[in-house]
Amino acid sequence: MIRLTLKDEPPLRLAADALVPERLAGKSAAEIERLPLAVGRTQGAVGDWFRVAAEGDADIEIDGPCGRLDRIGAGMGAGSIRVHGDAGAYLGLGMRGGSIAVAGSAGFGAACDLRGGTLRIAGDAGDGLGGALPGASAGMREGVVIVAGKAGDAAGAALRRGLLIIAGDAGAGCGAEMIAGTILVGGALGAYAGAAMRRGSIIALGGAKRLGAGFVDCGLHDLVFLRLLARQLAALGLAELAQRIGPLRRFAGDAAVAGKGELLVVP
Repeated sequence: MIRLTLKDEPPLRLAADALVPERLAGKSAAEIERLPLAVGRTQGAVGDWFRVAAEGDADIEIDGPCGRLDRIGAGMGAGSIRVHGDAGAYLGLGMRGGSIAVAGSAGFGAACDLRGGTLRIAGDAGDGLGGALPGASAGMREGVVIVAGKAGDAAGAALRRGLLIIAGDAGAGCGAEMIAGTILVGGALGAYAGAAMRRGSIIALGGAKRLGAGFVDCGLHDLVFLRLLARQLAALGLAELAQRIGPLRRFAGDAAVAGKGELLVVP
């Protein structure tokens, strides 16, 4: 286990790209402390900001006021990271495998460009959850993201593949321009969910505030895939959400882009 404890809250954003299990594996505490770490526009070292304890495997635990610690787990492909508190922007950016667990909330762009692995956030997530990098054609491409609280606007925008679970409410534009994949919202779904979506499923167990004009009511359905999803949720430790899945009203769309996606909403 490698334990990284922030000495103090950084005055600027601190980029944590270097602090992934693959890069820290086999290194001593002194070697980790000498690794470069960018704070704002200034290049420093890990030891300038963290107390480091290294023993055994390369799984990482991060303690301290981490709200300004950005890009935690960026690009990681294996191992695990646990954050005891909040996380900054772009948590799990481009993550390819392994697992990240955050005890608090996460900032903008969590799971952006996610390509594999599991990301769990015990609190809330900011805007752009599971979204795309600027200029990219697709957002999250694989993996599982679980948010125990609510999510901001544009969650799952341009989602390409994977499972995005939000236990609370989701903001406006959830699943906008979605290409494929599944989004499950345990709370209320914000306005204009699925706008310009082409394929995929958005499930709202707490109802939807405002659906776009391009969605057609297809009536009440008890789909087999919903039962399979309930089993997957139970396996992920989300039995309470799984028990709430039953027959749902299906809206097909978005017809504005000849989409073949669906919004599934409690009747």
